[in-house]
Amino acid sequence: MFSALAITGCGGGGSGSTSIASASPSGQLEKSEDKNNNGNESGHSDNDSDTETDTTGDNNTGGDTGGNTGGNTGGNTGGNTGGNTGGNTGGNTGGNTGGNTGGGGTDTGNLSITTTNKNGPTPVTTASQQPFITLSNYQISAINDLGMHCADLDQRVVAILPPFNVVHAQVIRRGKEPDILSDTDVETVYSGASNPNDPVLSQPVRHSMNNTGIIFKSNFWDINPRTGNTFGFDLMDPFYPAGVLASLGYNQPGVIDTGLPVPDPAQLPALVADQQDMPGKTDPYNVNAPKAFKRYDRNLPFFSNFAFGYTQKEMNWFAADGIPVPFSDDVGRENSYPLMRVQARAVAGNSLGEIAGTVLASVDTVLPISIEADCKACHTSTVDLGNAEAACDPAFDSGCPAGGGSKRSDTPFEVVLAGDDPDPGSTQLQSEEWAADSNIVRLHDAKHGTRLAEQTPVMCQSCHYTPALDLAQSGPGNDNGKDQLNHKSMSNVMHSFHGQFKDLFPDMPAPGSNQQARLDVLDQTCYGCHPGKRTRCLRGAMFNRGVLCQDCHGGMEQVGNDFSRDVSPTRPGNFIVKGDFYTNPATPRVPWANVPLCQSCHTGDANSNLAGTAGALVSPADSNGKTDGIRLLQAWRSGDTAAKPIVASNRRFAEEQVSDANGTRQVLYRLSKGHEGIFCEACHGSTHAIWPDANPDANDNVAASQLQGHTGKIVECSTCHTGDLGVNLEGPHGMHPVGDAGVKFAEGGHEDFAENKLQACAACHGAKGQGTVLSRMAATRTFNVEDKGTVTLQKDALVSCSVCHENPY
Repeated sequence: MFSALAITGCGGGGSGSTSIASASPSGQLEKSEDKNNNGNESGHSDNDSDTETDTTGDNNTGGDTGGNTGGNTGGNTGGNTGGNTGGNTGGNTGGNTGGNTGGGGTDTGNLSITTTNKNGPTPVTTASQQPFITLSNYQISAINDLGMHCADLDQRVVAILPPFNVVHAQVIRRGKEPDILSDTDVETVYSGASNPNDPVLSQPVRHSMNNTGIIFKSNFWDINPRTGNTFGFDLMDPFYPAGVLASLGYNQPGVIDTGLPVPDPAQLPALVADQQDMPGKTDPYNVNAPKAFKRYDRNLPFFSNFAFGYTQKEMNWFAADGIPVPFSDDVGRENSYPLMRVQARAVAGNSLGEIAGTVLASVDTVLPISIEADCKACHTSTVDLGNAEAACDPAFDSGCPAGGGSKRSDTPFEVVLAGDDPDPGSTQLQSEEWAADSNIVRLHDAKHGTRLAEQTPVMCQSCHYTPALDLAQSGPGNDNGKDQLNHKSMSNVMHSFHGQFKDLFPDMPAPGSNQQARLDVLDQTCYGCHPGKRTRCLRGAMFNRGVLCQDCHGGMEQVGNDFSRDVSPTRPGNFIVKGDFYTNPATPRVPWANVPLCQSCHTGDANSNLAGTAGALVSPADSNGKTDGIRLLQAWRSGDTAAKPIVASNRRFAEEQVSDANGTRQVLYRLSKGHEGIFCEACHGSTHAIWPDANPDANDNVAASQLQGHTGKIVECSTCHTGDLGVNLEGPHGMHPVGDAGVKFAEGGHEDFAENKLQACAACHGAKGQGTVLSRMAATRTFNVEDKGTVTLQKDALVSCSVCHENPY
């Protein structure tokens, strides 16, 4: 069973401030010094001013993709024929992805940039971007943790998630043996950025403009007329110890663009929190001021006081948790994939020999946000484009209970319509969500005897626990207005209850069957509720191959069958909390903690994998039609009613794992590290958005292109390394050097090596050296080959031994 930790206080520093408040055991806020999570003095200077700096130098010297004017644009022999455009081998003089030509703002029609949550009229110009600068000796990688964050469009009645985004970054000093830099040498900051090829630029302004021409971004910080507090305060106050949010002023006007306080996990059970702001906070639409990442994580606990948790040692990344990114850009376009420019700056007293404040490296990364986490499909009348199953109005719909209500459960209540919205300034989408939310609380009250309609706004998770909102990692509780010990989890009540209605939420056909039929089911199930048919958050390499949500997570009822399944008012707190989920068929999943793994489909290499084992659904071909037979199309074995993720025995592509008395726990992909301590997402991209996106113009592809000169996972060793790395298999996942750093290996250096280690080569190139999907070319390259002259291998070609020489197998 869960037992709540003795955490009774939480605090947060003033927004934009480096000072942090901590809570005493009594819950009273006390001042604390600015510490990083290892207890050392924080190294960042927090030059988190709200003034634009150096914007007039932003004249796109290097071109629109972060172009490297002195860089390796032609590539060395054996290198990338497209050039290591973003690889910094010749020094980046300021190329600006989507950058403008000077200070003072840019015409709003030319870019999509997101800097503020403030509602207002369409600006004439948008705020200027910071110069894109990357010096030749440095590199930075920054990535969102989940590949999608959701927030409610309208917060007045019911909410599921607040505005909250996360980005992690590592800063590299390039060299033969690169170094990961810490906060004693650098700080990291973020500001709004844009992509001149952003697909949303061709889309009309919609969804976020009301009938008076005002851009609507959020009402999270608006005042609730029922209580006099902000809606955000009323929704989120139960998730903090009593009095904490009020002490930060979060219940009053003026906190717009200020993120929720996030405790530092390494200092738990003492609660020391920070708040992240939007770059336009002090002067919305005019200022785009860099905002500092408030935390540097050395060791990172993840629910470490519970059997399923662990502590990740030497995480060594900068963390900005809780950035309140809105769904609309600064001219009112719905942009679910806005870019933030993340930059590393030297701090005072650094050991790098750099002047404090010098920008060392830049990258533009997506901080995704969807406002399609809603229930409109079933909880609105047909007049509001719903199906009226749970909100049937006799004036417009058939089969309703007397007087209206839910025909699915035959529960009567008075249904409201979007046209009943009391706020004449609402957008159409707002009013539709307001109607759906109002119908939900009325149905809940009618079925369960609650009085939620009198207590709005309601955060569902105040009764139905989710680790996603448990920032203190304390488990379910009944403090400060919560009632989580008596109820099943949010995941359970949503997925299990709705999953039983197969006419509304049909089962997903198996991978490999008709893909259009599978996509139709995806729209009816996952995308019917979150994160939506417009957003379509599953993108990138997995989607390119046809993998869909259920292929990894299982169906709705399988997802809902979680650790809270035995909890009820008569069995309060009866959560099943164990550490052996991945190895014990009887242990149910903990939402957000026990999830599918990379290794569940990438079960090994060409020499050793699980492709032939019982229940494994093997991929016959890759997204380019090339023979596969190594990787799987489903993360769980067919016939497994629990849809439990496969755990690989060959750990070449596996996440990290932790083993102790609680069992063996697989570390989440988003928290795992790999090659030389680099976190996995830095090279592969975010969960749900593994590089590349099939749309070459997609914002998701920008970071990889800046880092290595082309899209796709980071394979160019010269992104971080300098010089030729010689002949070895010491790269990520046992790879040999690639690109400019692998010329010696590619142009004959591997001959003697291969003669003695053919089996090692076969791991990727195949048992007969025939080439496999693991030996695919990431970019077109030209090599000098003895007796053959030059040989060019095209992007996506599967490299076999016979391409350049006799096959030794």
